[in-house]
Amino acid sequence: MEQFTDYKTLLSKKEVLNKVTQKLKEKFIGLDTVIDEVMNLVTAWYLFPSAQLRPTVINLWGMTGSGKSALVQSLVHELDYKKLYAQMDMGEFDSDSSSWLKNTFTDELEFFDQQASIICMDEFQFARTITEDGEVSKDKLRVIWDLLDSGKINYIPANNTFRLRRADLCMTNLLKAEYKGVSIKNGLIIKGEEEFLEIFKGFYFEDHDRNGVKLDGNYFLSKDFLQGLYYLYDDDNATREVLDEKVKVADLAGIMQLIIDGVKTRTGVKQLDLSKSLIFVLGNLDEAYHMSDSLNPDISADELHEATSKINVSNIKGALRKRFRNEQIARLGNNHIIYKSFNNGHFKELIRRELLRVNDFVKSQFGFSITYHHSVHNIVYSEGVFPAQGTRPVFTTIKNLIESWISKLVLEALDKQMPVSEVEWSYADERYVFVFKNVEGNILNIYEEKLSLKTDNLRKTTDVNAQAHTAVHETGHAVLAALTLGILPSVVVSKTAADNCEGFCSVNFPENMMTRDTLKKDIIICLGGFVAEKMIFGEEHTSSGVYSDLENASRLANRAVKYYGMGRDPLHIAVESVLKNDYFFAKESHSQEAMQLVKSCQKEAEAILERNKYLLLKMSEYLSTNSRMEEAQIGEFVKKYSVESWVREKGFVKKENYFDFDHVLKKQLLEMKTLA
Repeated sequence: MEQFTDYKTLLSKKEVLNKVTQKLKEKFIGLDTVIDEVMNLVTAWYLFPSAQLRPTVINLWGMTGSGKSALVQSLVHELDYKKLYAQMDMGEFDSDSSSWLKNTFTDELEFFDQQASIICMDEFQFARTITEDGEVSKDKLRVIWDLLDSGKINYIPANNTFRLRRADLCMTNLLKAEYKGVSIKNGLIIKGEEEFLEIFKGFYFEDHDRNGVKLDGNYFLSKDFLQGLYYLYDDDNATREVLDEKVKVADLAGIMQLIIDGVKTRTGVKQLDLSKSLIFVLGNLDEAYHMSDSLNPDISADELHEATSKINVSNIKGALRKRFRNEQIARLGNNHIIYKSFNNGHFKELIRRELLRVNDFVKSQFGFSITYHHSVHNIVYSEGVFPAQGTRPVFTTIKNLIESWISKLVLEALDKQMPVSEVEWSYADERYVFVFKNVEGNILNIYEEKLSLKTDNLRKTTDVNAQAHTAVHETGHAVLAALTLGILPSVVVSKTAADNCEGFCSVNFPENMMTRDTLKKDIIICLGGFVAEKMIFGEEHTSSGVYSDLENASRLANRAVKYYGMGRDPLHIAVESVLKNDYFFAKESHSQEAMQLVKSCQKEAEAILERNKYLLLKMSEYLSTNSRMEEAQIGEFVKKYSVESWVREKGFVKKENYFDFDHVLKKQLLEMKTLA
């Protein structure tokens, strides 16, 4: 019968987990896979915590604003675990002033001892023990690794340390007093009071000012001593009343014995057992999410999502290796859950939900509803989405562009005493337009007001000459990418909202490997901006913006010849300053070969752009007055204005279909079998 009760309990707890999973998926956008992984790992801990011999460690890695902390906090809330939940910001322990870390994990978590608790260590990247300069000493963080490994932490309670120090000093003073002939009866100084006062000058047992009472011959019956003695005892049987009575009949030897007995009740070292806990480790690993440092709102959310989708456990462990020692990485275990960034659809859904939330609030508080035109959704996206920064900029943008306007709508309706049932909200020409309607749908009033934008205005043309120059440069990259790889770029931008980038072209390179073919095409594409500028504006008007392109082209050519075995000599070649003796040393001929590779690629770039100059001019013209061109539109321009016949006959391929090695292998095997 008891087994049946336990079985029913397990079924009940499993049902709780199912409901929590559903609620989390309803709350968080784009995290269904993450939630499934987390809940799968949580299940065994939640159902059978007593069976755990060590903590369940779940690592969540992702870019800022991806919802790591929010997911853990929501899980804690849904499981009703707030009383057994602790969150530590590891960024706070990155300084020398964080010596109290161990006390935080011990004294403050004593309540969690041997209980199924949840602990979250956020911003874990700041707990690094390795930097570019080598290992750093972080002994204060050793407790973290003990916690992650066994969940059992040996420590001296901070309270113990204080009490034992005070007791030790009191015993030292009492021995001095005994030597000086001080005598005590019934807790009072009856002989040698002057010597006693000199020896105990400045002493306190419980409070630094002895609870405001001046030191005198009645000290052992004072609040400071009696309370200090009481707190010294780690024994439930040693009540205040019992200890007070013992002091009242004690002599000097008796008081010393009371202190000795109190010290014996305290164990010098305790063990905090957190082996039944569920531990979340949260962090942002720039070494794995190398695209996370981009503040450009014009980068493609879909491309960023695709890039983060390719991050795997090996990438995560490689990134961790740059911050932690191998044995520390091992203690993190293998439960690494990797967040993807939001794609375009996720951001749009987030905006839709937030606008709906505002609408529900307005309807409940003021009695009218809001209908948002798609133009409002678009301007919120345009202003608020910085793909590499996650959701936080979107929330602040909605606060500024939507929530802050609600009071104006309400006041407009009240001032004109309108029976408003609905407000249609749209955006056009930098202005908000609000149409107030009654319950019958009749227009009561139209209210317009100029909107001050911060991000979208940065995309507008402010210098027609600069944008025309950038348009030609970026179009050069885009045209060469399309006509060499046969793969359309995902976007080309001539004016961005970023302060460190006038424009860019997102080239869709074939995945997984670099061959001699793709490397040469990469160099050709790198030179596209420089060649296009020179072709259209003349050599005297090429810009300093070609610097990074030429640097990349030079780097690729040198690596092709000296590292990748793509030159005349299939060798790994080093400069003469390298100390190792297992490399071939570079000669002038190797540099000449790399230089010749760049020059030949330049000639090919010039030939392609010269043949397709009309395409170059038409795309540049469009981008000189428009800030961006997406993949589909790029394809239309190339098909319409390119002179390459294959563009209209064969069309373009996707980057994942660029290589055909598997087919080539099978074809040659089939040919060999046929000959045999």
